[in-house]
Amino acid sequence: MINYSSKIIDRWSKNKYSMFIHWGLYSIPAGIWNGKKISGYSEQIKGHAKIETEEYRKLALQFNPQKWDPYEIAKLAKENGLRSIVICSKHHDGFCLFHSKYTKFNVVDSTPYKKDILKELSIACCEYGLNFGIYFSLIDWDYEGANPFTSVRNSDPIPKLHHQYNLNQIEELLTNYGEVSEFWFDMGSPTAAQSREMRDLIKKLQPNTLISGRIWNDQGDFAVMSDNYTPDLKLGVPWQTPASIFKETWGYRSWQERGDLNSKICEKIEDLVKIVSFGGNYLLNIGPKEDGSIVKFEKDLIEGVGGWIKENRESIYETLPTNMVKQDWGYTTKKGNKLFIHIRNFPNNNLLEIKNLNLEITKAYPLSDHNLSIRTSVKKDGLEIDLSNIKKDKFLTTIALEFDGNIVYKNPKTIYPDKDGITILNPDNCENYYSYSGHDYYSNRAVVVKLKWYLSKSRLKQSGITVNCKDKTEPLNLRVNEERYPIFMNDRGIENLTIDLYNDRSNEIEIEYLDRTNPHKELNLSSFEIVIG
Repeated sequence: MINYSSKIIDRWSKNKYSMFIHWGLYSIPAGIWNGKKISGYSEQIKGHAKIETEEYRKLALQFNPQKWDPYEIAKLAKENGLRSIVICSKHHDGFCLFHSKYTKFNVVDSTPYKKDILKELSIACCEYGLNFGIYFSLIDWDYEGANPFTSVRNSDPIPKLHHQYNLNQIEELLTNYGEVSEFWFDMGSPTAAQSREMRDLIKKLQPNTLISGRIWNDQGDFAVMSDNYTPDLKLGVPWQTPASIFKETWGYRSWQERGDLNSKICEKIEDLVKIVSFGGNYLLNIGPKEDGSIVKFEKDLIEGVGGWIKENRESIYETLPTNMVKQDWGYTTKKGNKLFIHIRNFPNNNLLEIKNLNLEITKAYPLSDHNLSIRTSVKKDGLEIDLSNIKKDKFLTTIALEFDGNIVYKNPKTIYPDKDGITILNPDNCENYYSYSGHDYYSNRAVVVKLKWYLSKSRLKQSGITVNCKDKTEPLNLRVNEERYPIFMNDRGIENLTIDLYNDRSNEIEIEYLDRTNPHKELNLSSFEIVIG
């Protein structure tokens, strides 16, 4: 499994914002079959409308996208702040947008277009300095060796013949299309052995390619949320939210009600900021038309979000989440000596309060105007920011707070020693950090992978610590502020050591498994405690 300190995952995590593309034969009917509007995701119209395979295959004869311009797509992404593009190489219908020698049901052999869409886009991404990612469905409604189609739940087991077919196409995709930044699996219910075999093949062919969590069975390099879902949990692994512009569909739908453009731009900006403030990445989808052209509403939306990013980019890319609790007024991110305040709801009196925060502010200004100074003041309960002289952004207003020293934030979960100076940390008074684990989309669940405590500043620079765990457990990794300590429990389930603590600010203490081979493995420490003092 990947080393989470590696430059590869670090670079991926810092990119924050990427483009997803759902496009294929399903873009031709565009949500309508035999004159009837078909509900359900339009890219799955073959399943929703129960179209026979031979009839669906005939759509390939109509696929000749003369308005498809991969350079226009790459340019749109580059100019509007998207750092990579992930395109569907093959969706559940089994049609391949790449030239595959394992099926004739592909864009080169079965359509009048005769050109390899993936090859074209991979070249365009390279020329525009964008990362290129590939989506690949583990389900295939066209392949004869797959389980027969039964429903659009799409979580069928993968038969042996189908698994080999998938491996063959994975090898094609990682051999013929240059450097692939991420391989984005979807659906199906592979066995643990099948997931490992796919992972091993990818890492053999392109070791730097990151793998989505939907490879299942804890084999992904980053966790993937459910469609259009932002977790309320804190994640202890790199993660991503895939999002469609309209929740009803990912592929193009001719009868989609699009609504007000500015409202949708505002919605997607807030989604981006919220996800980034929680430490995640945002993968926003577009669904081109049958002819390859971009839907005007979707292009305008990408440009609208991009316009906001141009002014506020330093508050998004390469930022980190703060340890602050959820704020009613909006979200926070940080980078270096800057704390960014993303304001969704302005207070009626224009005085924004950040409770429990103590900062030595050297400069405060809106990112829309670095020359406009904002008054801040330290109050008994935290920091107050005067917003009366700034102009509200049309979508989301972002304030930069430059500071000296460290962010001093009194987390509501901060733990204090008892009257005897003893502090006990256990699973009941910690903050949980999660990953997701499962063998398919429906079994995927949040599991605790790390425990974290906020300990008040210490009166002592050094302190004794005892780690107790009655249940047998594998070696643990204890982090106290910036230092890490491997924990190997003795036969009595006890480990003693001396640690350095901050005496000028609160201390952060974390525990997780020492072995990072599977960072998604559930941390089971029900009888665990740390005694300090």
